[in-house]
Amino acid sequence: MKTIFPVFLAAILLTGAGCGYSTQSLLSASYRKIYVDPFLNKLPITRESTEIQRFQTSLPRLEEDVTSGVINRFIFDGHLRITPNKSQADLILTGELIDFHRQPLRLDDQGNVEEYRLNLVANLKLRDAKTGELLWEENGFVGDTTYFVTGGSLAASESASVRALITDFSRRIVERTVEDW
Repeated sequence: MKTIFPVFLAAILLTGAGCGYSTQSLLSASYRKIYVDPFLNKLPITRESTEIQRFQTSLPRLEEDVTSGVINRFIFDGHLRITPNKSQADLILTGELIDFHRQPLRLDDQGNVEEYRLNLVANLKLRDAKTGELLWEENGFVGDTTYFVTGGSLAASESASVRALITDFSRRIVERTVEDW
């Protein structure tokens, strides 16, 4: 009985301590507005195909859709306000899209693709707009999604899946900026 009490007490104290998760931003309170520079499209559309990337895919206006997705996600998140004027910003986010992968994940018995994974890769920088100080830089930043091409209600078109990819990519950028994860 004497050995059980200390263990029980320790368990209660650890449970009360929690995991330390918070929904508050880790950004300095001086950062209130962000300017999202239009993303640059540097996708290598003339690159030869590889075993991983069998088919080159050209996605028109992808950089515009990504820029809009990131802006909309910052608005949805609410920790930072979007400003259309770079001179009024506290932070400036810049990015260049450098790769897009469509990888087959699952094949049926005849070798037809049933499921794909989409990856969008970018180089990102976040700067203090007033000082120009680089707050973080991440090369090879990835967003991803998967989708089925068959399977009735599970099936999705590639265009719908690209929208889901942009949503995931945007969410990860906002989390990286606001939560510094």
